[in-house]
Amino acid sequence: MMKFQKSAVALLLALIFAPGASWAEFRATPAFSLRQEYNDNIYLEKDKEGDFVTFVRPSVSALWNTRVADLTLDLGVGYEKYWENSDDDELRPTARLDSTFSLYRENLFLRVTDIYDRVTIDEGGKGAVDNNLINMTDSNRLEVNPYLVLQPLRTLQARFDYLYENVWYREDEGDDAETHRYAVTLTQQFTPRISVDLSGAFSQFRPKDAGRSLLDDTGEEEYDRTNAGLGLFWQVNDQFSLRGDVGRAWLDYEYSDDYDSTLFGGQADYQISSVLSVGAAYEEDISASVEDGARERQEVSAYLAYANRSKVRLTVFQSREDYLEIDRQDDGMGATLDGDVPITNKKGIAWLLSYTDYEEGDLEEYQRYGGRLEFYHQLRLGRLSLGYTYNRNDSDMPSEDYDNNIVFAQVALRW
Repeated sequence: MMKFQKSAVALLLALIFAPGASWAEFRATPAFSLRQEYNDNIYLEKDKEGDFVTFVRPSVSALWNTRVADLTLDLGVGYEKYWENSDDDELRPTARLDSTFSLYRENLFLRVTDIYDRVTIDEGGKGAVDNNLINMTDSNRLEVNPYLVLQPLRTLQARFDYLYENVWYREDEGDDAETHRYAVTLTQQFTPRISVDLSGAFSQFRPKDAGRSLLDDTGEEEYDRTNAGLGLFWQVNDQFSLRGDVGRAWLDYEYSDDYDSTLFGGQADYQISSVLSVGAAYEEDISASVEDGARERQEVSAYLAYANRSKVRLTVFQSREDYLEIDRQDDGMGATLDGDVPITNKKGIAWLLSYTDYEEGDLEEYQRYGGRLEFYHQLRLGRLSLGYTYNRNDSDMPSEDYDNNIVFAQVALRW
């Protein structure tokens, strides 16, 4: 994992000092945040154990734009100090690189992204608003994507992609893997507002600890995946847009039975006014989970957003996940409501409410509630915040019930 981070930094430095690089188009911004909290249930257990926790995070963000490169980079390191449970003290980096390089005219490009962050291990496992410890792991995801764009006709574009992806997880539960993906996409523009995509792709998914037989449960299986799809985008007017796609996926497993599925997707967004927007989406696709192999996921969601001096957004969803390599089916539904209400030019209130109803097959069903209330004061270089977070998990297994209270103070600065 560190090898990939060093490679990304080396690439950045080489490009910055490359002949013809323009320093006038390079900007770096340092930042620093300090948070002190009291958390009365750091392990999210029925029998609580509380602790004072200190979070310190210095970071720097950089923007670099030239004729041949478009790059953003955020680098930071976070230190978590648990005053009564020092075994949980942690020093961890965070990194986000997003870069595109023009290698030859307007035809050949190279996109490199690298993300080092905390991710959820099991979507149906324990969790809470502002939880950074339980059911979480460090992850690094590197993508290297050279692609060729050709314009054989004025309204027809052909794109050829190769994507290399390397995913690493710190915890043993995570399935480290490499993926090689080859894709072709034809885009026909019928009018300035209507276009159609025809795509095909072949992927090789290769876990680092792949199982060698059906009786070997130390790793996930290798599989090859073939995709074919047809997509439509329609910008009905300046306020209303529609997207839809349909396709088919075939998974060729090394040991298990092969699997195929029809894929669907659709999205509608409508800007009702300058401050109010609404939208809905449906997705049915196959993706790799962190620890339990490939899964077919179906999700329908909708949102309503208001953004003026105050901001409010409501999001609702319903989902189903069918795991292909183990006997597991999860169903979930929930909603998130969050907002920001200024009181004066410098003071305001930020808040969040969340609700999830989750059913993990016949194993467990729970309802999870979360909320955060934060009072903030804008500083010349950042923000000072005081807040409270509450979480509750009501399970049909009484031993899995828990609640969680967090009181925090935070200062975040950016120069």
